Amino acid sequence: MWIANLRLKHEDCVIGRRCKRFKITSIGTPSSSYKEEDKIFFSHFENLIGDPRNIEMFIEDLKDDPSIHNLEVEGNSLFLVNETHIQQSIPTTHNNSRIFLTKPIITDEKGFENWEVGSHNEQTLKDFITDLQKEHSEVKVQSLENKKIDEIYFPPLTSLTKGQKKALELATKNNYYDFPRKIELKDLAKEAGISLSTFREHLRKAEKKIMPHTIRNV
Repeated sequence: MWIANLRLKHEDCVIGRRCKRFKITSIGTPSSSYKEEDKIFFSHFENLIGDPRNIEMFIEDLKDDPSIHNLEVEGNSLFLVNETHIQQSIPTTHNNSRIFLTKPIITDEKGFENWEVGSHNEQTLKDFITDLQKEHSEVKVQSLENKKIDEIYFPPLTSLTKGQKKALELATKNNYYDFPRKIELKDLAKEAGISLSTFREHLRKAEKKIMPHTIRNV
């Protein structure tokens, strides 16, 4: 299986430009697309990570965007349908059934999107990248290689509670897993607004659910 890791940026992205403006990281998964006349509609799920106040401003700003035809919000999780003109649409996995995402798209606080895309055919993947680079100068190919399927990430079917999810997000965002650590558990608990013992319990239970799946895909 051919896998490419890409880093790209397009200024008209409804998610990317808001991630940059409000200093938010978003983890997104495209769902489907459809066309009507000269318009194309993309639906996708997003999970926002960052300061709660910034997330609130991100969502309120998104509500005022006339290109958003449907927006459902639950906490920091979103489902939206975004309208764009066909001529302005970037070539994505929506448009090429031979290309697929192997991980969620991560959009960072600078507005850059990080894609991992795959195909059984190397040339198909190269053509896809070429099409992207024709439309956008800020497309960097970080890797392109042939991988065994057991080296490819598959998202775990794991359900975290709200508290476990928040604990894991805060730990990741604040570089708790760096070496040396950039923050201590007591500081994370304070930011979460809960006791140290409760935060520790949430984080350990989240790690216990996630780690077995992660190890199988390392």
